[in-house]
Amino acid sequence: MCYTFFRRYGRVAVMAAVMAVCASVGTAAPQNKQNKQVEDRLPHLARPLDIPLLLSGNFGELRRNHFHSGLDFKTQGRTGLPVRSADDGWVSRIVVSPWGFGRAVYVMHPSTGLTTVYGHLEAFSPTIDKRVRDEQYARESFSVDMEFMPGEIPVKRGETIGRSGNAGSSGGPHLHMDVRDTRTGDALDPMPYYRGDIKDDTAPEVRAIALYAEEGEGTVAGPAVLVPAKAAQGFTAWGAVIPGIKAYDRMTGTTNIYGVKHLALEVDGNEVYRRTIDRFSFGDTKAVNTLTDYAGVVNNGSWMMWTRIPGSEPLGDMIRTVDRGMIVVDEERDYKCRWILEDEHGNRRVQPFTIHGRKAVIPAARRNGNLIDRRGRNTFNVDGATVIFPKGTFYDDCYVAISASPSDKYVTPVYSVGDAGVPVSGEFSLDIDVPAAALPDSSKLCMVRISPKGRATRVDASYAEGRMCGRPSALGRFAVAIDTVAPKVRPVKPETWGRIGKVKYVISDNLSGVKTYRGTIDGKFALFELDGKTATATFVMDSSRFSKGRKHEAVMTVTDACGNTTVGRHSFTW
Repeated sequence: MCYTFFRRYGRVAVMAAVMAVCASVGTAAPQNKQNKQVEDRLPHLARPLDIPLLLSGNFGELRRNHFHSGLDFKTQGRTGLPVRSADDGWVSRIVVSPWGFGRAVYVMHPSTGLTTVYGHLEAFSPTIDKRVRDEQYARESFSVDMEFMPGEIPVKRGETIGRSGNAGSSGGPHLHMDVRDTRTGDALDPMPYYRGDIKDDTAPEVRAIALYAEEGEGTVAGPAVLVPAKAAQGFTAWGAVIPGIKAYDRMTGTTNIYGVKHLALEVDGNEVYRRTIDRFSFGDTKAVNTLTDYAGVVNNGSWMMWTRIPGSEPLGDMIRTVDRGMIVVDEERDYKCRWILEDEHGNRRVQPFTIHGRKAVIPAARRNGNLIDRRGRNTFNVDGATVIFPKGTFYDDCYVAISASPSDKYVTPVYSVGDAGVPVSGEFSLDIDVPAAALPDSSKLCMVRISPKGRATRVDASYAEGRMCGRPSALGRFAVAIDTVAPKVRPVKPETWGRIGKVKYVISDNLSGVKTYRGTIDGKFALFELDGKTATATFVMDSSRFSKGRKHEAVMTVTDACGNTTVGRHSFTW
């Protein structure tokens, strides 16, 4: 079977193919020539930073529940560098949040059909900042999501739209940049646009290879995971098996590890699997969990990528395969295999291995729980709880066990819903009956998901007619708890507030989580900016809003999701 690959950039469909993947013929062709052909046809985008471009993260990296949607440009460990628009256009959206991108600017470029996004900014340009602050004060909210009409805030190519930072869910100072197809909203790999600005002559590296048995259809004898130095010994197997690999890309001039863009597998000289991550829909991003041994990711943080394709084929445009990524070992002989890894610059790594076919008894599949048809709606009732899996919740038909066990810690039994190592595509419904004794104040009830180590985190849920109705987005163990403990509000070095003109609080909650916070100075709303990473809310004193040379009172009011409130009051002279 042959497949032809097509890639679309902007509004132009570019056939990256001159290449076809043929399961019956030949070896995997290097991508570099096709990459160059595509690059030559792309619009040229200006560099977003004035410094040499080095990456701390690349497009399509596999993350928990999502693909990385852009490039992370290093900023030399600094914040405050000018961030420049990649092309002429206008600001279409601005987002400010304690999480995610933190401060982000979206710029639409009508001439190319692209939209670029710049995240984790420390600050906006003065023009943008005024619009944002006016809106924040009007709403009395730090978090805002603003959209703009075409041409309302025009920007020129190379114009400074903000300053680089470390805002939101950022692990260190850097600039995150997306390139998106404006028409579809799909994330595109920015690397082809900046390939000439980023030097890379380092090939991907292999950390380990693996072979999994398809339950009930295959078996693997001896080691199932091998490091590269041991790869020559190969695997011994019989029946249907699934190859896996733990690997990362490397780049010149950095010690970082990155996601592998092109990944292929050959068996006896024939290509049976190819995955290229150069574009994805945000609606499909959670399907990233199907590209790995998800149970290994959840249970021990091991990111072993495999070739197995689930029945729903959620990433069909990204992957081409034969027999859903499984190899059927049905002859007593050696199957000669090799993994082929390649990056955008054409650097290539080949990892050969052998599967020794040896006839063996295949263990029967374990059947625990109820059979779930992924194509239908599935409803189950068990000891005071109702679980509803909407159509398409699961990527594959599977068995799911649901049970209840008594608990002294929670107001309801603990409900075990499936195996946390099985990925789901979205939310499902879990309704749990609440005993009458726990109902004097139903607002204090919250549903929690309990980790293997016993840590409870809140699940989005609401109370109605004697039940807590929740919408979990992962399988696991659940219960209903009572939260009567108010959030904590801790001032940070209040003795320095008057001298440095910054008022800081750390705000936190023990269970249901902070829902709202509001700060005032002398009774007037003050725009405290919340950093979700550190739970620190900061307000910089503004002489246009508050008088200098006098005593002020700061008040921080924090409420959790169960309505428990704490008010912190502190005086200082500024």
